[in-house]
Amino acid sequence: MLFEAAGKPPRFKSVSPQIFTYAERALGLGAGLSDWFAEKAEYARIARYYATESMLVRDPATGEYSAELTPEYGSETLRAHYERLLTGV
Repeated sequence: MLFEAAGKPPRFKSVSPQIFTYAERALGLGAGLSDWFAEKAEYARIARYYATESMLVRDPATGEYSAELTPEYGSETLRAHYERLLTGV
């Protein structure tokens, strides 16, 4: 949708979420010595969570994730948001 709004051909790169685990471990080594390392290790933990956990609600009746049961907030669509960003309006 973003590529379409920007009038550009889609381009993607795939990165394993495992990279966040490695980053968390590496940065965690310095966490006891520096707040900077502790903060970055926490960012890596947060990134791993959002990269691996579904943000949809699971339907208890089916056991499947359901977009219909997931609450929505606000009224702006993602497409409108992208278009607003790209036009600077």
